[in-house]
Amino acid sequence: MQAGFWPSDLTAEQAVAASTEYGQTALDSAGRAYWVEFRPHEHGRNCICREGAHKGTIETLTPEGYSVRSRVYEYGGTSWSLLDDDRLVFVNAADQQLYLQQFSTGTIRAVTHSKSARYLEPIWDVRCQRIVVVEEHHASAGVDNRLVSISLDGEREILHEQHDFYAYPTLSPCCGQLAFIAWDHPHQPWTATYAYRAKVLPTGDLSALARIGDQLPEALSQPQFDAAGQLYLMTDREGWWNLYRWETDGLTPILIDHCDMIMAPWQAGLRHYGFSGEGSLCSVKLHHQGSELCIDGQALSTAFNHFRSLAVQGNRLICVAGSTERLTAVIAIDLTHAKVTVLRGNEQSLARDDCALPQPFEFGADQHRCYGYLYQPANQQFSVVEQRPLVIFLHGGPTAATYPVFNLKIQFWTQRGFAVLDLNYRGSANYGRNYRAALQHQWGELEVADIRQAVVELVDHAKIDPQGIFIRGNSSGGYSALNAMRKLNCFAGGASLYGVTDPLLLNAATHKFESHYLSWLIGDPVHDAHRYQERAPVHAADQIQCPVIFFQGEQDAVVLASQTRAMVASLKAQGKRVEAHYFEDEAHGFRQAKNAAWVLEQELAFYRRSLHNQVDI
Repeated sequence: MQAGFWPSDLTAEQAVAASTEYGQTALDSAGRAYWVEFRPHEHGRNCICREGAHKGTIETLTPEGYSVRSRVYEYGGTSWSLLDDDRLVFVNAADQQLYLQQFSTGTIRAVTHSKSARYLEPIWDVRCQRIVVVEEHHASAGVDNRLVSISLDGEREILHEQHDFYAYPTLSPCCGQLAFIAWDHPHQPWTATYAYRAKVLPTGDLSALARIGDQLPEALSQPQFDAAGQLYLMTDREGWWNLYRWETDGLTPILIDHCDMIMAPWQAGLRHYGFSGEGSLCSVKLHHQGSELCIDGQALSTAFNHFRSLAVQGNRLICVAGSTERLTAVIAIDLTHAKVTVLRGNEQSLARDDCALPQPFEFGADQHRCYGYLYQPANQQFSVVEQRPLVIFLHGGPTAATYPVFNLKIQFWTQRGFAVLDLNYRGSANYGRNYRAALQHQWGELEVADIRQAVVELVDHAKIDPQGIFIRGNSSGGYSALNAMRKLNCFAGGASLYGVTDPLLLNAATHKFESHYLSWLIGDPVHDAHRYQERAPVHAADQIQCPVIFFQGEQDAVVLASQTRAMVASLKAQGKRVEAHYFEDEAHGFRQAKNAAWVLEQELAFYRRSLHNQVDI
């Protein structure tokens, strides 16, 4: 039997069904934990859950027929907020409207009724009895974003509206101050943003509005007030996302290190720090080897190595945590005694001896140093295999990142004898601003150079079969995978999952959030039109030598299905071996378990048919 295709107990259905994800945490006044669960087995529904009345029990608060998800900026983010211990407000996925849910009466009712508006990051202003929220208005003339307030009776007032984008509305504990983040085209929230702070008058009006972000190219993010009403912010002004305090004369550094302390804000409402009731600072440090959860700058010893969605109340902290051998978990930490309790998740899906662990991988030299994680099959039956096939994973974004945490979709491949390289090419987040900015005007070339160097070093040192190398990517990662397949003749096959094939068309047809992103990644679409032509896989189908398989959602508003169809047609016209699969019920990403499992099975079968094509590095 060929290496890479031994039977495995881990099926595609299991790999997907077990991939429940968690986020958007909160604590009520009694310290009870709440979070959102993404459930592929319920057709991709998002549900708010909380700790039950009895120890170890969980309550699902979101009834059937509702799903908690915002589509503002298409990528969404925090979609709900507690009003008090008996009520919450959430964004319903189906109509993007705000709904009020009351536990004691078991009722849910719509607060807003606009067919043209979407909402994101609701927070509760208890003093003015209103919801402060980011609003996105869709009209024939375009899309407008603003910060608004909405009463529980649906009365709406505009708080701020002069910028293209808004995120992170944040109130001080007494609700006397409001802070938020804003930015304008052509920037993204990881290139340059503004931070605002204002006084909130008893009438609800804003006064004494102050702004930071005019003088430096910095990406400000995650404003938060401490118990005393002092405002804190993350900024990368010194090259890393570190913590600063807003003083009358500017920002003062508080927690500084040569590492990022937040993830790239592709979604709004991410939280990577908070303050305990005793004033301790709880924060995250993101390292290549794995993240640390710190209390007043000192790392807390836990069994986990990745932390996000922090919420702190009194002496209790909850967050979403990842590890190398178990599924993602929601955990609670007693800060007084440093005791960790698992509230949800953390299942061990594979025997420890069969689990492929992430090996931090560095390659290249000096300013070309790059990063990723190598997973080698751990199963005993693969120990005699001298050279293993390799699948290279490319994340989307491209300014996103991958982390050294347990992922059953990676284990699906290693359980079948494949090695996996999960790559953080230059341009990825969490290696500092300079690493992130290296991709400016270089997209389609720089990451391909990194892929080539990674392949060379892995073949030389990591028992990789040079005749069995595959590459796959989703969204922008699909674009990079296709460009790698056309420029590097070292692949036995590849896959594009809702990947970009024509950046010029993407620039003309994509949604507002990314409508100027291509100018940063490639250049001006008019003056640099030659770059768009040269780097478009759809115009270079003749250069792709290996078989390619495509997966695409018909409802995708980020990468339109027409892009995939055009690429498939170009490859077929060149006589290339190509397969394409379209999903009427999916958008940008596959949220339904049956579809995601089917993709894995079809991709595996495609690679099986492609294995051992003759290729050269």
